[in-house]
Amino acid sequence: MKRRTALIAGAAAAALVLSACGSGGDAAGVTSFDIAVSNASEPYSIPWLVGKDQGFFTKRGVTIGEIVPGKGGGTTVRNMLSGDLPMADVGFTSVLESSEAGTPLTVVAGATQSVYGLDFYTVASNTRVQTINDVRKWAYTNPQSVTQALSYILPKVAGAPQDIERISSGGAGEGVALLEAGSVDVAVVPPSVVAKTGKFRLVVSSADYLKKFQQSVITTTPEFAERNPDTVKAVVAGYAEAVDFIRANPAKAAQLYADYIDIDVAAATTIVEKAVSYDNWGAGFDAEAIQQAVDAQRLAMNRTDLKFCDLFQKTYLPANVPATLPAECEGTR
Repeated sequence: MKRRTALIAGAAAAALVLSACGSGGDAAGVTSFDIAVSNASEPYSIPWLVGKDQGFFTKRGVTIGEIVPGKGGGTTVRNMLSGDLPMADVGFTSVLESSEAGTPLTVVAGATQSVYGLDFYTVASNTRVQTINDVRKWAYTNPQSVTQALSYILPKVAGAPQDIERISSGGAGEGVALLEAGSVDVAVVPPSVVAKTGKFRLVVSSADYLKKFQQSVITTTPEFAERNPDTVKAVVAGYAEAVDFIRANPAKAAQLYADYIDIDVAAATTIVEKAVSYDNWGAGFDAEAIQQAVDAQRLAMNRTDLKFCDLFQKTYLPANVPATLPAECEGTR
């Protein structure tokens, strides 16, 4: 734990050195930068693609450059800090664990608030594994990831056996490789991969057990938010407008996504329409989604005293989005 804390603290220090050199980071007046996004080939990227295409950020004076992909877990937090990327759409559970390790982060908005896209598959030829009750070797992407937390809470909610070996694959693609090698029973197979092949069979549909779950949040450092409040508000408002646009124009969003990850438009349309049906994206704070994610991370970390309320700042939210936090946060905001 001391080594991990030192590594994360070192990354934070490196980010501050970079920003002091004038390339962005925590400097005041930053209005143009790349954005770090967990698993950017998956639906997390769609609001950012839409926001860029429709000018929702630029009309507010902010230019979002490249979407810089992470591999889930703490890797996206480290990308944000060590890569001089001032803001990120990052897995909420990794924010929780990074905060516990001493990394100062501020959650300025929600992002992905369902478990859509985080279903667990086996290879179609594996006849032994049919339901969640049959899973004994469960692959997740990376430590601190949402998929790690799900490997704990899903069996508990389902009343399935708890004698599970949990294996960090190192990423979604690596998890697919472990599946194909027969090394694990289930792993997350992203919608973009499922859309391209019939090699996998669904075993655990996460949404069957968890209706809401704060998968990812928009986060930054406290210093950047304090020095660039208008930039942060512009990004959050642009994201919120992009979410509204996706709901009203799923076909346009699907076309952008299909072009971005190189799949056919019909497959992209299915992904977008399913995401919309699950109310997948939201710039605001949803108390139920946040609480579910916190409960899952407490299981994964074996910590009942995990603190999270101070991470959230409602200041940057537009007036037309929800701003509710779990009951245990009452009095802290």
